[in-house]
Amino acid sequence: MTQEDLERTLREEILWRQLYQKAKENLTSNDFGVPDMEARWIVEKASGYQGTEFTSAMDEKASTLEIKHFEAILEKRLAGQPLQYALGSWGFRNLDLYIDNRVLIPRPETEILVDIAHALLSDCNAEHPHLVVDLGTGSGAVGLAIAQERQDVQVFLTDSSQDALKVAAANLAGLGNDARKVHILHGSWFEPIPKEHRESFSLIVANPPYISIDERLPTEVADWEPHAALYAGKKGTEDIEKILNEAHHWLHPRGAMAIEMAPHQTEVMAQKAKEIGYSNIEIHKDLTQKDRIMSCTWKP
Repeated sequence: MTQEDLERTLREEILWRQLYQKAKENLTSNDFGVPDMEARWIVEKASGYQGTEFTSAMDEKASTLEIKHFEAILEKRLAGQPLQYALGSWGFRNLDLYIDNRVLIPRPETEILVDIAHALLSDCNAEHPHLVVDLGTGSGAVGLAIAQERQDVQVFLTDSSQDALKVAAANLAGLGNDARKVHILHGSWFEPIPKEHRESFSLIVANPPYISIDERLPTEVADWEPHAALYAGKKGTEDIEKILNEAHHWLHPRGAMAIEMAPHQTEVMAQKAKEIGYSNIEIHKDLTQKDRIMSCTWKP
């Protein structure tokens, strides 16, 4: 939209219904996958109306600032930005996370990792609070969700990317009183965790890079999401193996771990975990019924 077109639009009385239709038509003509849903998300973000409010607000007039916000989001999406980055936020369990291209987009399959974390903590014999670490936290999605949903934890978030931790810190700021249970540390995997916490963790969770550098990803992923959080190396399992080799030094007896990975990696990594000495090894399916998460416990 040109500046002249924008100024003309702002002088008119524009209803949210018209803006929704505009977004839908533009997204449809540019071959975006689900234009009606994306148009709704864009209007919801620009207007602040959600759920049942959205329908009742369709015939309300949008303000000048709201129209500018709407146009900015739509322009980003039409330029090819993933919808989540264009919106600037995305839901993860009960969290509304701030995200941009410094971090991976939180995905539904990763929400299962939090469910598994709860189950593992319930089975873990430890003095409260449980120490939990979310390795390679990115936006903080997994660790912050655990902190929000449990009262018996202290959660460490680690990441080697300062940029990613700035996003995690922004999301931590929106956690309210639960933020007191969270500690953000800069460094690779276990490196920044104080040594006095060795053999003290009840749970380690991670969604590390697990894509082979030879694997081709969809353009919307490869062109926008941070490669350091996607690609692990030639095999794709290099970072998973690093975590497996180091984790048992940080888990207390009967402490547990859950790691997200690609479906074709689960059996090989389960065997690797067994060779190191982990037990109770399980493979969990994601929402599409693909093998996605390996969990295990440590019994020295």
